[in-house]
Amino acid sequence: MTSLNIVFSGDRVALIVRGKTSHTHDPGLLAQHADCVLSNGAPIGFFGEGNIGSSGNASSGIGGSSRWSANSSNSSGVGMTGAVYDFATLSRKRANYVNAATARGTGTVSTVLLVQVSAAEAAAFDKAWADMMASPGMFNIVGWNCATHASQAFIKAGILSAGIPGLDTPDNLYRQLCFEKAGKLEVAHGYVGFSPFGGGYMMTVDAP
Repeated sequence: MTSLNIVFSGDRVALIVRGKTSHTHDPGLLAQHADCVLSNGAPIGFFGEGNIGSSGNASSGIGGSSRWSANSSNSSGVGMTGAVYDFATLSRKRANYVNAATARGTGTVSTVLLVQVSAAEAAAFDKAWADMMASPGMFNIVGWNCATHASQAFIKAGILSAGIPGLDTPDNLYRQLCFEKAGKLEVAHGYVGFSPFGGGYMMTVDAP
């Protein structure tokens, strides 16, 4: 089994599209979710909580985020309370997003888009997520979801110039980054995990 270890040193951040099995794969609308990686390697993402019973491996975002349980009282994913999950919360609530062995066991393949950034962009990106964690607001599956909030962080950091073209989906955000940041990207796909490393985290991507 081949593994890629990725260390973050303040000069890059990342977008992770859950359910996207390769750079060219076009995941279904309800088969994708967006998380990000801060400049120190820490995983982070936006989710919806509240009057809904989501399935155990669903992430209240848009894709894997939209697989609600049959007895859900709010299967539309509208009007939920927003929440930002850091490594600790992801470890408790979405272990398959931060533990490569769990990801493999659940078949959770992700594609990681690493983006080279300046020190100022890195700091602004990290701050955008810290501000979002302090005041996450609401979650709606359409137009105010995991991808929308990830997009806001990229825009506030000056990494992207505008919102997501078309629908706010993780894959559309991925494609926008590929277009706007061409020449400053690296891609990896597989089973993703994180472990403490130095003052942050190391990301491991195991080949599927």
